[in-house]
Amino acid sequence: MKLKKRFALSLRNNLRFIPDEVFIRMCFKAKLHYKLDLDHPKTFNEKLQWCKLHYHNPVLTTLVDKYDVRSFVRERIGDEYLVPLYGVYDSVEDIDLDELPEKFVLKCTHDSQSTIVCTDKSRFDFEVAKKRLRTALQRNWYWQGREWAYKDIAPRVVAEAYLDEPGRQTPTDYKFYCFDGKAALVQTDADRFTAHDMQYFTPCWEQRGDINNEVSKRTPTEKPKNYGLMLEIAEKLATGLPHVRVDLYNITGKPYFGEMTFYTGGGFDPFYAEENLPDLLDCELGDMFNLPCDEVKQ
Repeated sequence: MKLKKRFALSLRNNLRFIPDEVFIRMCFKAKLHYKLDLDHPKTFNEKLQWCKLHYHNPVLTTLVDKYDVRSFVRERIGDEYLVPLYGVYDSVEDIDLDELPEKFVLKCTHDSQSTIVCTDKSRFDFEVAKKRLRTALQRNWYWQGREWAYKDIAPRVVAEAYLDEPGRQTPTDYKFYCFDGKAALVQTDADRFTAHDMQYFTPCWEQRGDINNEVSKRTPTEKPKNYGLMLEIAEKLATGLPHVRVDLYNITGKPYFGEMTFYTGGGFDPFYAEENLPDLLDCELGDMFNLPCDEVKQ
């Protein structure tokens, strides 16, 4: 993790004394450059902030836990779509490197940005990996953006299979933005740690504008041959939820579940060019986002 990111994580952790709503309003204005309206939220990002403060469905904690969510996925769509699991550990000291294959992935169950990839065990610096994971295990991700679902997750580490997509250094992410069980937008992220190419598509795979409100000049991400199955899987997992982003991988024609996200970018990611605030896409997604107004505020 870059020094700038580590500093930001540490800073937010030290701002716990600031009430949630005040903190959220500050970050929203600083990052999105328009005033947050929590009384009448309209845009996608505004409604994500509202959910942080008011939508406290206990199932969300299970669904964002990278280990506990596996039971939910198994019940909804079957375990054939789960990435093979090598182990789950309460402490980094419990990880036995000798028991892991040559390629694997380590990640914490309770946060974001703690993923460690090993593609060659003979060159893998396990001590550095353990140091990073120890730090992550001591961090409550809730304090980074006041994302309620992460507040009470038990911090653990999982070891999973490394997914190898031919022609890619890292597998392409397919992120399905779903509202009330129906996909409204698909985001693709290819080569995210090298020449990152992010693109947006409609559920019918028509290309949309990217984060600068312009269609990517790169070759459009190819529509997977099994896209219909991927869409079906995403919508099955999203059923019964006002909004969730379901992330999938597609390895040689086989879909794999990645994760479920309820606060994309913490609700602070722009969809717009700064001279046009808020952007059409931010508004369009907001229009499709029916808030669970009958939820008891907590």
